[in-house]
Amino acid sequence: MPQIVIEQAGAIIVNSRAGASRVLLVTAKRNADHWLFPKGHVEKGETLEETALREAEEEAGVRGEVLAPAGHLAFTMRSETFLVHYFLVATQDRGRPEKGRQLRWCSYEDALDRLTFDDTRELLRTTWTKIDGR
Repeated sequence: MPQIVIEQAGAIIVNSRAGASRVLLVTAKRNADHWLFPKGHVEKGETLEETALREAEEEAGVRGEVLAPAGHLAFTMRSETFLVHYFLVATQDRGRPEKGRQLRWCSYEDALDRLTFDDTRELLRTTWTKIDGR
């Protein structure tokens, strides 16, 4: 049976008010113990960037601007492989979590501690140079 690949897009959302960069994490809808970046399926006619911005608004209640691509991650669930394209997104919004989720603005160190999965921690490490060097 061939492997099904599903493309998704996600947002590493940052807010750099008062010179201190913070990154936004949300809990997963299916498991509130998992902290991650907002992400989701690409809808018909959407670009990857549009999907990342829509997911940021739906899951975390923030509107933002795509600054740069941040890389991609892949994971497999059942017989499906998900390829998630992440984008660095800047916002000035505080956010409001989607029903059933929590959100938290974190320092870089706190985000590394809170993120559930090793690959998302590594993605934040490689992306942080783009954030900190702005």
